[in-house]
Amino acid sequence: MKTIVHISCDFPDPMVMAKTKGVVSFVDNTPGFRHVVFSLNRANWRSNLVALEFAPDRTAIAYGAPPKGLMLEKRLLPVADYIREDLTSKGIAPDLFHAHKLTVEGLIAHRLSGEFGAPYIANIWADTDIKVMSARRDLAGKWQAIMRGASRLLPCAPWTADRFIADHDLDPAKLEVMMPIIKQKQVRAPVVTGDARLVTLFNLDQHRRKNLKGLLGAVVELRRSDPRVTLDIWGMGNAETLCDVDAMITARAARDYITLKGPLPQGAFESTLNGYTAFAMPTLRETFGMVFIEALLCGLPVLHTRGWGIDGVYPEDTIGYAWNHRTQADIVAGLRYLIANEARLKANLRALAESGAFEQHGQDVIVAQYRRILSEACGEVGHQEADQPQVALA
Repeated sequence: MKTIVHISCDFPDPMVMAKTKGVVSFVDNTPGFRHVVFSLNRANWRSNLVALEFAPDRTAIAYGAPPKGLMLEKRLLPVADYIREDLTSKGIAPDLFHAHKLTVEGLIAHRLSGEFGAPYIANIWADTDIKVMSARRDLAGKWQAIMRGASRLLPCAPWTADRFIADHDLDPAKLEVMMPIIKQKQVRAPVVTGDARLVTLFNLDQHRRKNLKGLLGAVVELRRSDPRVTLDIWGMGNAETLCDVDAMITARAARDYITLKGPLPQGAFESTLNGYTAFAMPTLRETFGMVFIEALLCGLPVLHTRGWGIDGVYPEDTIGYAWNHRTQADIVAGLRYLIANEARLKANLRALAESGAFEQHGQDVIVAQYRRILSEACGEVGHQEADQPQVALA
């Protein structure tokens, strides 16, 4: 049995239980490998390291480092040293390291790969990796060495692959797009409303990043020419956030047609979204944005961001409108386009579902891809591809 050593900042552990479960889904659903996980947690402005083994082959590490990538490589060296010593003391011989983010975990995997003589693969988590690379241009040589040394680089969206190939002169054969797993299994048949009921959904604490201000301004402007337009805002946030968002709506005198809805009722995600005209979230930066795919599966055309997020996963004119994030006016144009073309876009979504195009987002398909990547990277053979699920319209 081959041993995969995972180095991840996004694995739930006793230090931070509320992390996303994306990495867990890959680890738990690829039996046949021994998965050894080191879960990293940065402690602001500390200098020490604390490790806690919380399950067999599961270790949480708190390491001290300043924010914003300051002293990034220097503060990760002790983490790499700890992982090396821990593996050695336990007699664990890695066959493959998986760095779940290029510019953080990749620094560790690159170092350990040389010390153990084992290959490594690395995810490109675009927004974070682009920010870190931009902030730490002094490490440009290191980034290049990490990318060239990896057995495989795994960007999560087509635009990410295109951008990194162009910006870093990478061999396209080294990159393979591996999208996040979408848990939603059912595909809703689109319903043409003939109306202008818009919806958005996200963690409201991230409203600046999601450009809610831009969306509100666009809805207010569009309402002047189309009095049917409404916007429902679903999502949770802390007390300060909710006050801020409510104040933004009130300041625009838009309470009659822009509504802060709160969290979606449990079990009502698909049925609730299915009744809207379109989904809109004009994010300024977005690594992927699973909610866009979830909206498509609920039968909604989407307004997303050109050059970020899901751009390139489907032809733009098939699923909605990709706005130019450099101009506020394009949000208005995008919303107007979604409303005017609702019937055609929803017919496109129905055709995509019936053709099986949405199956690529299912857990079984992506886990099978990941199993193959692990097998190829560490020389393991004999793993069978999982059956691909059949998607039916509900």
